[in-house]
Amino acid sequence: MTSDFKNLICIEINNKRQLHRAGWIIVDPITIIENGFIEIENGFIRGVHKGTPKEKSIDHGPGVLMPPLVNAHLHLELSALKDSLPFDKGFKVWVKMLLEKREALGEEKLIKEAQNSVRDLIKSGNLYVGDISTLGITKSIIEDSALNGVCFHEFLGSDIQPFFAQKNDYVSFSVAGHAPHTTSPQLLKALKKTSKSEGLPFSIHVAESDDEAEFINERKGQWANFLTSRGIDWSSWDIGSKTPVRYINDMGLLDPLTLVVHLLNLNDKDTEILTRSKAKVCVCPRSNQNLHGKLPDIEKMITAGIQPALGTDSLASCESLNIFDEMGFVQNHYPRLDPATIFSMGTINGARALGLERLTGTLSKGKRARFLYRSVKVMNKKDLFERIISNE
Repeated sequence: MTSDFKNLICIEINNKRQLHRAGWIIVDPITIIENGFIEIENGFIRGVHKGTPKEKSIDHGPGVLMPPLVNAHLHLELSALKDSLPFDKGFKVWVKMLLEKREALGEEKLIKEAQNSVRDLIKSGNLYVGDISTLGITKSIIEDSALNGVCFHEFLGSDIQPFFAQKNDYVSFSVAGHAPHTTSPQLLKALKKTSKSEGLPFSIHVAESDDEAEFINERKGQWANFLTSRGIDWSSWDIGSKTPVRYINDMGLLDPLTLVVHLLNLNDKDTEILTRSKAKVCVCPRSNQNLHGKLPDIEKMITAGIQPALGTDSLASCESLNIFDEMGFVQNHYPRLDPATIFSMGTINGARALGLERLTGTLSKGKRARFLYRSVKVMNKKDLFERIISNE
């Protein structure tokens, strides 16, 4: 597979021995080689070397060879809703309109636009994804594409049923709970048990909205009224005087195979719980800014030892699904973060969050021969990361 997107080339070698040279090679955020080449054989990286190869090689130029990007949290099935929902009327209105418009569009339109998004992701070097689907319509789209990663079938409510999860080499299938305030504790525990039995990540949105925080801490509020109006009995839920993070921790949901998404409302105790549990974290800053007018405290997470991945959420809440764009946003809104740290969020941190670090995230020996070439001209390592994440 080779595809071009502006100043980007995506490269995949399946069965040939090849040498690929460039002015720079990012093996990982710490290991940078100036003037080097990657040795490929049978679809895997056999080594990364400094200097000009003596054998026949493919010379990409003065730019950089780097790992592909990982979008650890997105909703492909909402791609048809791009530019169709207002952000200024509040989160509850946005959710209501999303559900109405998604239903009105119909499955055929949703599938077509999801397919278009998949093509855009591949062209822009976003080759690994953690896709969330409530309708179950994106599984085959991803399987039939060059994307790899995890397809999460998301559930909410309280209906416990047989769940499907399967660990595969390149595209695995797992389950997700929507959120602690929309999904019964019994269902959340059943979903977590299913994913854990297969050694797969379990994804859940947590600490995203004020309604969620009020409901779980105070056992009242607009969300409590909404559930009651829908005939949902939440009286047995073990909520009250706790945060969403503490609530799911008390349920036993937090461990290294859990991927916690958003975390806009996070206190010091929550951060400590997440760090101790070794749960994975994914943030979606552009979506959070659009929908909630606030951003996650990424610096606080990193200081505590958490290594957050990046996601985009959906085109219903974000301008693109491109992690280059997400890294650029983080660079602009978190100026104290080191560019190499931001690069990690879009590569190796995402790979770890999805359990894909044996395949991708770095260009080290044994990883799959999938990498990107960015046509950038820089004089030093610091400028290299700044140019990449600025997506210029």
